[in-house]
Order: sequence, then C-alpha cells, then structure tokens
Amino acid sequence: MSRNRTTASSSSSSFSSEIPSPSISTNYEDNTIKFHFKTHGSITIIQLIFSTLCLFYIPQQNLLKDPVESLKSTNLLLFFVQFIIETIRWLIYLYYDSSNSGYETRKNSKVFLINFVKNKGQNFIVALLLTAFAVFVLHIVAILFGASLIHNAQKTLMFAVYVSLLGIFPPAVAFKNHTPYWSRVFSDFCPETIPEKMVYYPTVGTIIGAWAGAIVIPLDWDRPWQEWPISCVISAYIGHVIGSIIALIVCYFNPESSTLQKKRE
Repeated sequence: MSRNRTTASSSSSSFSSEIPSPSISTNYEDNTIKFHFKTHGSITIIQLIFSTLCLFYIPQQNLLKDPVESLKSTNLLLFFVQFIIETIRWLIYLYYDSSNSGYETRKNSKVFLINFVKNKGQNFIVALLLTAFAVFVLHIVAILFGASLIHNAQKTLMFAVYVSLLGIFPPAVAFKNHTPYWSRVFSDFCPETIPEKMVYYPTVGTIIGAWAGAIVIPLDWDRPWQEWPISCVISAYIGHVIGSIIALIVCYFNPESSTLQKKRE
C-alpha cells in the first residue's frame, strides 16, 4: 500500500513538474507593446520638467557661478528622477507586456511586482555599474578632447556624471549588459521596438549636444556660459530635450520598424 502511495505521489509530482508555469516574456520582439501617446508623452514631459528643475532651479548654487557645486546637487537629484522615471516606464512596459502574453498579471498585484523585480529589478544594479563605467569613459574622452587633466578635474567629473545619468542610465536599464542590443541600437543605428526608440533618441541627442557645446568654448565672446563645462552641460540638456521629443514623434508615426514587423509575420 505504501509503495503504491509513493508511486502515485511521485507520478503526480512529475506530472505537475511538466506543467509549465505562466511566465512573462521580456523579449519585446515576441510581444507587441503599443504606443500610447498620452502615457508615454506624460512620462516624457514629467521627466523633462524635473530634469529642468534639477539643472536650473533647485540647486542653491547657480550653474554659471559655481558649476561644480551646482552639478553636485543636480546629479544627486537627477539620479533619483531617472530612477523613478525608469521604474515607472518599465512598470508600464511590463504591464502591457503581461497583458499581451495572455497571463493576467494585472489581477494579482503581488505577482505583478514579483515579476517586475525578477525581470527588471536586477537591471538597475547593472545599470548603475554601466553608468559608473560610462562616467570613467566620458571623463577620459573629455580630457582627450582638451579638458584639463588636473586643474578642472572636478568640473570634468561632474560633467561626465551628468551626461551619464541623462544619456547612459536609461539604455543601461533597458539593455543591461546585453551586447547585441547595444550593438544593434547604437552601432547599427537600428532601434526596432518602442522601448528601444524611447531611449535611443534621447541618448543620441544628449551625446551630440554634449559634443556640440564644446564648439563655443574657444570663441572670443567672453560669455560666462562659455566656461568649461557649462556650455557642454547646457547643450547636453538641450540635446536630451530634442531627442525626447523626436522619440515621441517617431514612436507615434512609426512605432515598430519594418524589420520587426516582418519578424512578427
């Protein structure tokens, strides 16, 4: 009798193990995330408003008079803004992703949060490491382009931190350390999905803006904003704003690339 019970229990356990548990796919090539203009537009506008406040209004020290102290406050505030915005953004992506996958996670908030922590929580840790590495790289690049190695070291560091938080942290949260994603989106210039496009254009705008801001530094205009790295910080911010607006426009008119649409077919 006991042997039969053991056999029955083992067979039932093996049968239950064969039943696949519902899971949420985070491969955005498998699940269509539709572009909701009000939702994505609201998130972008909120992010831009708080980014503006962090750079120009909240810091006690004026950016033109004391860029180091001003950027210290800006970078600290911007980190929390980016963290909260990216959390909200990816909660929304996971929300739509779960509804498309057929697994009704929305009815169980506990399961929803568990899946978010499982699928995206670790991304923030990796994103912080990648952002820190980007700070180091941008600092070196700025020195190679003419920034003082010792005299303006703090200014260069604050500039590198600002650009990294504004332009590198969002794609780092999205792609983590998956090289194929980074390569396809930024090396091949081929963002396909809405999440990719929403981080691609602001990042490109930030980097181009940071580079373009250095053009006015050697000009003989004698303006306070020509001092390093003020012009580069402001132009990086402007580039980020322009890139964010372009991302909304592109996602509205062309949410998915033709290549991805062919893959779905």
